[in-house]
Amino acid sequence: MTDRRKILTQLAAGAVTLPAVALDLAAQEPSHGAHAIGPETDCECVRPDGGAYANYFPNVVVQSHEGKKALFYHDLLRGKTVLVNCMSVRNEEQYPVTENLIRVQGLLGERLGRDVFMYSLTVDPEYDTPRVLRAFAGQHGVRSGWSFLTAKPDDMQLLRDRLFAHAATHQHSATPVRDCSMGLVRYGNEAVGLWGSVPAKSDPEWIVKRLSWVQSRPAPTSNVFKRRGPMPGAPAKLAM
Repeated sequence: MTDRRKILTQLAAGAVTLPAVALDLAAQEPSHGAHAIGPETDCECVRPDGGAYANYFPNVVVQSHEGKKALFYHDLLRGKTVLVNCMSVRNEEQYPVTENLIRVQGLLGERLGRDVFMYSLTVDPEYDTPRVLRAFAGQHGVRSGWSFLTAKPDDMQLLRDRLFAHAATHQHSATPVRDCSMGLVRYGNEAVGLWGSVPAKSDPEWIVKRLSWVQSRPAPTSNVFKRRGPMPGAPAKLAM
């Protein structure tokens, strides 16, 4: 339990990486986000071929600014490299995170929506309806591959807890875990279980560079053995 408290405290303080052990601890717990989906949605709560941490990330139903419904883990995270942040339309002046991420979007170029996906989670789901988020995304020139997401308040809070350690297991910690969700961008490669975080107002080029640290790289296609050492025919140095 001591290790768990330490991990959560580090996360709340803006730790650079999300240790694999943190996910291992949470993966042993039941997934409170994997609940049955009612007939009013078009989604089914199933997780075939789930990743190693499928039970850590809530599989709640979310709705994008484009009005599309999806399962957060199954459809949006599984097997992808992502950037995730929290935002609020009404608090954008106080926490102007979106303006900075617009510059990140520009640096990603054609990779956005292909190699990297961006998700902005509203912390004010009762106000930030898909219509409000759609207008907000349009004002900022948000492109395909970046989704502004909303859901039921409890579900959005659960996502916030799991990704940013907001209010997580307060009853087990002598030091309250502060809310760091509005000040961080979480980035990760779910396919291999590598995660980290960076201050939301960091230089956009630095955010993109940090993202490259967790991205998968294609395996070498050549099977030709590359010889190391002196070139053939090179004169050998004689020991004196």
